[in-house]
Amino acid sequence: MMDQAQEEENLAEPVAKGRRAGPYIRLLALFYDLVAIAIVLFVVGQVTTLWMMVSTESPFIGDPQRTRAYIFENEFHLLLINWVILGVTFIFIQYIYPLFKRQTFGMLFTNLTVADEYEQDVTKAMYIKRELFKIILFPTYIMSFSKNRRPLYEKFSNTYLLK
Repeated sequence: MMDQAQEEENLAEPVAKGRRAGPYIRLLALFYDLVAIAIVLFVVGQVTTLWMMVSTESPFIGDPQRTRAYIFENEFHLLLINWVILGVTFIFIQYIYPLFKRQTFGMLFTNLTVADEYEQDVTKAMYIKRELFKIILFPTYIMSFSKNRRPLYEKFSNTYLLK
């Protein structure tokens, strides 16, 4: 009787619950992602700020506050370029790089992988679907604390985060 119930449960959920990533390892991966993004954006921000200081026509080059005000008033395009570079860097680190590797830096450091219901690697289309649902349904992350260890965005995209 018990074997039949377990067998039906395994058919409904092909990935064993013990293989699914729990909430704490997910939080650790998120922390590593945030640290990696912060470090990369800090370095890129420093390089673009140096580039702005070299490219500006500001007479106040020795005074960073007055130079910033000058750039804001007279050479606003430099600030726009700076923010575009930072935005593109963020999108690359958070979405484009993981699209090809199927892992963010946090997932790489914590040895997590995204798989389908048969524990096969996901396709690019499935990964994109998962990421779009994650952006929309991020508050459902709390559901990873339940016994199924699966937020809504994973249910809708038919993916699993595995240890």
